[in-house]
Amino acid sequence: MSQEIRLGNSTSVAARIGVTLLLPETATWFWHLTDGSSCGIRQFSSTSLLGHQPAGGGNRMVLAANSGSQMDAIYCIDDAATGANYVRAEGFAVWNNQPGSAFANGVVHIRTVVDQSRFVGIFAENYYGDVWHVESACCGATFDEIQGTSSGSVALPAADGGVPLTLGPGKVDGVSFHNSGFNTPGIGSPDIMMTGESAVMGLDFYNTYMEGNGAVDSTTPMIYIGPYVGPIHFFGGFANTKQATLSSTKSVFENHGFYLDVPAFEAVNTTLGINDVMAGVKIPVWSFSGNLGSIPPYQTPHAQPTPLLAPSSRLR
Repeated sequence: MSQEIRLGNSTSVAARIGVTLLLPETATWFWHLTDGSSCGIRQFSSTSLLGHQPAGGGNRMVLAANSGSQMDAIYCIDDAATGANYVRAEGFAVWNNQPGSAFANGVVHIRTVVDQSRFVGIFAENYYGDVWHVESACCGATFDEIQGTSSGSVALPAADGGVPLTLGPGKVDGVSFHNSGFNTPGIGSPDIMMTGESAVMGLDFYNTYMEGNGAVDSTTPMIYIGPYVGPIHFFGGFANTKQATLSSTKSVFENHGFYLDVPAFEAVNTTLGINDVMAGVKIPVWSFSGNLGSIPPYQTPHAQPTPLLAPSSRLR
């Protein structure tokens, strides 16, 4: 295709008209756009993009781009002038598995989504760059059973890969991820990157699965939390660094942010669970069976606040 599919527009938003696009069960839609700012599908507020294919690699409803494309993303949310998009999307895949294309914001670009907007069962991969960019989202937006995969393995062009999930640099707060996976980043990239300082906060991850790039990169952490980001919470999950031998050079979490909370997380093929640079603390993996282990419950330590006023004498 040589032009965007626009799901809604500014007129439909202003007129309070809802629109739903029902996707087929089996198809591959290709775009070839070269202006650097277009998307294959651009979704506006009060719309739904609905497929019924399963999450993960079995998804057969595919959005893709031909080699030589220069695009913002293959699938994106419009940058709403009002600063608020109310959307739903589910049951399709987004692929870029051939060289020669460039995407300014990954193959999936999410922005200004609010208030229980939902993304469900979307499989995305980009062997030649970033995958998901969640630039801005808030207020109960959820991501359920999504996956982002790049190319950090010996079988793929690992040097060309990128970050499977980037959060920020816009405002991302009050957002949750459930039963999702982020795999094989390119060399020098983490599986999940959070950047945007204090604009990125209050994020909850539940049962996150990750496969690392340890076969080609033995030092980059799997989750990187940038300065002033947080609080960030991870409630259970599983991370396999893919390193051939156990070592402490590659951590699951590297925190430079305000506050990291990890009540439970399992790790494979590393001895370093958390490198909390903010607090100057390193948390090893507790090994329970060979290269299998658990990261003990952890919260970034903070000093108790000092009262601004002395307590009343009646309370002493």
